[in-house]
Amino acid sequence: ESALDYLTSRGLSRDDADRFGIGYAPTDREAMRDSLAALGFEPDRQLASGLLVVRESSPEPRARFRHRLMFPIFDGAGHVVGFGGRVLGQGEPKYLNSAESAAFAKRKLLYGLNWAKQAIRKADRLIIVEGYFDVIRLMLAGISEAVAPLGTALTDDQAALVRKYTKNV
Repeated sequence: ESALDYLTSRGLSRDDADRFGIGYAPTDREAMRDSLAALGFEPDRQLASGLLVVRESSPEPRARFRHRLMFPIFDGAGHVVGFGGRVLGQGEPKYLNSAESAAFAKRKLLYGLNWAKQAIRKADRLIIVEGYFDVIRLMLAGISEAVAPLGTALTDDQAALVRKYTKNV
């Protein structure tokens, strides 16, 4: 309910959330681990993917993302390679990405590129915005050539990725 309330406050509907794969990570530390285990994903695999973490204070693996609105992060080919989570309510950090791994390197990815790449080529331009919601709002308004870096600044790797699609930014 808190996730839907937050989406509504940002002007997004349930259909919009479904279109972009937005979900919710519950507060319960074991819920995701147990759900993935029921689907056949062993704890070691969940740890390797960065979905579970082990803290020094407790050896029991727990969910990395809790009480967060979840955004799947796709590579340019459309494969989910990680997640970004926005905390609902109070908490830090406000946004948390998947841990760096062989599959997920935020410095090399642009949020929304999987949806935008054809529009970028057609329009011969790219609009770089700050974050997930900015990309989604533009796409819902019919401006499909928008992407966002996965952090506070555009990296050299992300700039090189942009140059593959257009010189008009």
